[in-house]
Amino acid sequence: MNTKQLNETSKFLSYILRHEPQTIGLQLDAEGWANINSLIIAAVKEGRILDQALIKEVVNSSDKKRFTISDDEKRGQIYFRSHRPS
Repeated sequence: MNTKQLNETSKFLSYILRHEPQTIGLQLDAEGWANINSLIIAAVKEGRILDQALIKEVVNSSDKKRFTISDDEKRGQIYFRSHRPS
C-alpha cells in the first residue's frame, strides 16, 4: 500500500469516526466503537475501497496511534474506533 492511499484512508476514517458517521449510514455505540464489518460495508456503498487488511495497515502504520481495533470475543466481532483528541 502506498503512503498516499494510507493517508487518504486515515483521513477518511478519522472524519467518519470522529465527526460524521451518519454520512455513510454508520452507527457507533455509546463509547464510539463501530463494528468493523458494518464500517466496511457502509464505506464500500459510498464508493470507498476499504477492507480489514487496509484498516489494519492504517492502524499499524499510524505514528499518531489514532485508532484502536478490538476483538469482542463475546459477540465474535471486531470493533474499531478513533481516539478523540484531548
